[in-house]
Amino acid sequence: MPASATPTRTDFIPVVLGGDIGSYALIREFHEAFGVKSIAMGPGFIGAIVHSKIADTHLIDAYTAGPLLAGLEAVHARFPEQRIVLVANTDPLIETLEEIHGDLPPYVSCTIPPRAAFDAVCDKGTFARLCREHGLEAPRTEVVRLAGTEPIAPSQIPFPVVAKPAVSAGYYDTLLKGFKKVYYITAQAELDELWRDLRASGFTGDFLVQELIGGDDTYMDSLTLYIGRDGKPRLLGAAQVLLEDHAPAMLGNPVAMVIREKPELWRRAAALLADAGYRGFANFDVKRDPATGREIFLDCNPRMGRNSYYNVAGGVNPMEVLVRDAIDEADDNVRIAGAPALYTLVPLSLLRRYVRDEELLAEVNDLILRKRVFDPQRYAADRGLRRMIDVELTEKNQIRKFARYYPEATDTSF
Repeated sequence: MPASATPTRTDFIPVVLGGDIGSYALIREFHEAFGVKSIAMGPGFIGAIVHSKIADTHLIDAYTAGPLLAGLEAVHARFPEQRIVLVANTDPLIETLEEIHGDLPPYVSCTIPPRAAFDAVCDKGTFARLCREHGLEAPRTEVVRLAGTEPIAPSQIPFPVVAKPAVSAGYYDTLLKGFKKVYYITAQAELDELWRDLRASGFTGDFLVQELIGGDDTYMDSLTLYIGRDGKPRLLGAAQVLLEDHAPAMLGNPVAMVIREKPELWRRAAALLADAGYRGFANFDVKRDPATGREIFLDCNPRMGRNSYYNVAGGVNPMEVLVRDAIDEADDNVRIAGAPALYTLVPLSLLRRYVRDEELLAEVNDLILRKRVFDPQRYAADRGLRRMIDVELTEKNQIRKFARYYPEATDTSF
């Protein structure tokens, strides 16, 4: 739908918290589905949002209760006849919305999981137990409690291992201090040093040590589900990762994917969420073990995921699903985002360098030839010159980042 088109909906205004590419994807999804402009709210925004024709920006000092609630009140004053549909797409922001959900005014619709369900599925320690209860495999895991000064016992999991925070939302401030999102650890001495550094930084949360599942980036899969207000799935999406970001603070974020269908994993994941009382979007990271073929659930994120637009590439717009459930209270059947497509945030020339499997590379090339390539940043209805310069620079910067942090693919993706 072109930017000048008459909106198909005038009863709500989207407010998108955040200022990154994941936020822009939601802004585009709202515009494609309903022809509406969104309001991006936050302390700062990437150029692709600042110079967008399909979004306005509303600056706030911080993502804390006071500024957020004041920002929503200001938006309501501008659009008093419209409901606000409030969405966010990072773990810290969902955590903040959980904290202030009871204080949101009645004119705000904000679909997030109930607190108990959020805690149950988003703590990577309890998540492993839930997976086992629903016939899903999880990696061998140890929980390390960093609060206090008690000595930490050596790991009993054979090295190399992976170490990461048990709850991503509580780790954000530590990440800003220069720590990594995920650690690849080859010896106990490295693990002991990490524990000392984390404690010295003031981090008092839990960390996980997990068995390393081999395989390069292409052995990762993503599942996206939306669980409606009645506990039934409304959206099922999945994609095989082709390439992930390898910058330390962004490690593990996919930057290129191809659409897949995962009927059995969808069924079990939906049952896990429904049994936990979960509502709204959830995104699962799954890795296939190249040695055994096992599909291992690594974690669950309480949001549609930074790469939510891959579901649009697969044929289903997540924001349309959200509005149909939360605003229209429609009892729609589940929609499957299964159309063949290539989703990418990086130049195709860069992507091709990292796909080592010949059959997979042939599929990528076929999708390119069939013009089934989807990049959320490149939207015909939002092609202002300044914005497209920002997009070009961002994508070209990916080449520099990969040369620095991941010059060639490895068998472990580290």
